[in-house]
Amino acid sequence: MSKGTTGNGNADLGLRLDRSSRTPLYRQIEGGVREAVAAGRLIAGARLPPERTLAAALGVDRTTVVAAYRELAADGLVHAHVGRGTTVAAGMERFPVQGRSDLRAGGAGRPLDWPQLFAPMVEDDPALADIAALAGREEVISFVAGVPAAETYPTRTFRSLLAEALGPGGEGLLQYCPPEGYGPLREAIAARMARLGMPVPPNRVFICGGSQQGLYLLARAFIEPGDTVAVEAPTYVGALQVFRAAGARLVSMPADREGLDPDRLGEMLERRPIKLIYVLPTFQNPTGATLSLERRQRLLAIARRHAVPVIEDDPYGELRYEGEPVPSLLSLADGPTSPVVYLSTFSKVLFPGFRLGWVVAAPPLIERLAWVKALVDLESNPLAQWAVAEYLDRGQLDGHLAGLVPVYTARRDALERALRHEAGEMLSWRAPAGGFYLWVHLLGGLRAREVLAEASRLGVAFVPGDLFHVDGGGRDALRLAFSGLPPDQIEEGVRRLAAALTAVAERRAVAPGRAPVRPTRIV
Repeated sequence: MSKGTTGNGNADLGLRLDRSSRTPLYRQIEGGVREAVAAGRLIAGARLPPERTLAAALGVDRTTVVAAYRELAADGLVHAHVGRGTTVAAGMERFPVQGRSDLRAGGAGRPLDWPQLFAPMVEDDPALADIAALAGREEVISFVAGVPAAETYPTRTFRSLLAEALGPGGEGLLQYCPPEGYGPLREAIAARMARLGMPVPPNRVFICGGSQQGLYLLARAFIEPGDTVAVEAPTYVGALQVFRAAGARLVSMPADREGLDPDRLGEMLERRPIKLIYVLPTFQNPTGATLSLERRQRLLAIARRHAVPVIEDDPYGELRYEGEPVPSLLSLADGPTSPVVYLSTFSKVLFPGFRLGWVVAAPPLIERLAWVKALVDLESNPLAQWAVAEYLDRGQLDGHLAGLVPVYTARRDALERALRHEAGEMLSWRAPAGGFYLWVHLLGGLRAREVLAEASRLGVAFVPGDLFHVDGGGRDALRLAFSGLPPDQIEEGVRRLAAALTAVAERRAVAPGRAPVRPTRIV
């Protein structure tokens, strides 16, 4: 038996866990909180202990406490807030210990224990949901999502295209199409890639529901539980979620301002088998870094030597704001022995709502992807595929991209100016030559999650850097997405962020046992 008590102004729950009981521990914690509310020991607004604190006090894993708090939140008994913790909802003390679920069921029958019926899976960090909820609040200026600027959407053009598609004889576009994708779109993508130095035949182009679905299908095609996937450190959090859900073991490839270090990857491959290598070599998410040509060539040589596929994720390659393009991995290694699987999307250059991306791969992999996709959704929207194919065939994407570049360049520059003016002594960064993100390092010992808690109170949101790491690194970094915000909102958001940085730095400077923060000016 163990009793949980907490200090620092948190409620004392007086929990006792019976490890000999058949009732899961998270259910015991949930029941203990309900009982404390019913008994009046917890009143509306009372703050529950932080998950890590309660887990340590009870001698359980943090995920056990997370599961208990989620059940309580699902019944409306508590509310979770970024930066403020989990609090008891108003009016809950009048409900009985068994909670509102039984009241809704009218007391008849035994309610299903849904979580106990679910298949095992790797759960996401709860911070992801908290950050998404924070970013969705109207009063919050959000640097969270890397989305295109809505005012740049070619809405009028696509309205006309869709009207044309649904004219006489358009019924066929409302039918099914092959899981590999609508033929004319595959041809249009192949033609465009050839102009970009990546000549591929249409039968090697596979249409998917955005690059996230492409990653999911690739994971299903390649990965068995226990397989190892090598990823950059840091890397796209959505890829980490997909690979973890597939049961993969993830190992980090160290990276610097030129991207990943191929030599370290080679050493890794000498020691252990790796099923896949996942990279974003151009305007990487989250760092904005671009892998140098010399490193790209070494990476491909290593992948060929060890016969390991390389997934080249390239959503931002055509969003370059300065400098000369670097050849894609696909263009450097195309051919029958190429280890490269190329992945891209229209979500960043047009709009995300169409959910259209594509994979370029060897024919056997195309066949496997089509089989997996047919199990999931049969095909991506044929009407949207027709419209994008026409947009490409009529040569309209190039003009649209030419209009995007100055918009995003101005937003990147506005973010840099504001950071230098408001918080230059507390931050360091390197301007990306393209893409949607600025990767920022906190100086003087500050930690991103601590800053996020204060920032949420001030109405600004960002993504802390540790979410992009496999091993918990990146605690002193954060990602700022600038693409979706006009310059005036960027400036106000940075003012709020600077206020949060200052508040955290001042608290740390006076906290007992902590060294004072010593800001370092960047040059």
